[in-house]
Amino acid sequence: MKLRYCPQCGEELVPKKEGDSERLFCRGCNEFVYENPVPVVAGVILDKEKRILLIKRGVEPCKGRWTLPTGFLEIDEKPEETILREIKEETNLDCRIRSLVGLYQQRGWRYKSVIVLAYTLDVLKGEAKAGDDAVDIRYFDYKDLPEIPFKSHREIIKDIFQGKR
Repeated sequence: MKLRYCPQCGEELVPKKEGDSERLFCRGCNEFVYENPVPVVAGVILDKEKRILLIKRGVEPCKGRWTLPTGFLEIDEKPEETILREIKEETNLDCRIRSLVGLYQQRGWRYKSVIVLAYTLDVLKGEAKAGDDAVDIRYFDYKDLPEIPFKSHREIIKDIFQGKR
């Protein structure tokens, strides 16, 4: 999301150098306005055959494309709570977190940058079915993966299947 006006006073923001970076500056408040990365979570669920669960997105960005179940953190929500909520909403599965795979970064379509916290999860109960932002859900063999639009998701999947994480 490109900021044009100061969220505090409404003054138009202008580019200004700060160190080696060019940032947005508010003349009204006389301070820089920082565009920080937005945190999101992504979940990795493997079945007994080591196939990975993907959802087909029902919303933009990348509507109709296959991705890991993913979502934005809500205010005052811990990343661990977010991933369990998003998995339930998008897949109908109750899970527990096995481990944090790692942190990944990529450019966003709406935000300049997103930080992706990727988790592996174990299914406790439920039947996998698409819900919320997902229009389809399916397990894929690593060798038969569809094109994954998000760079961070491609990196997560590669790390999982190549044993790097």
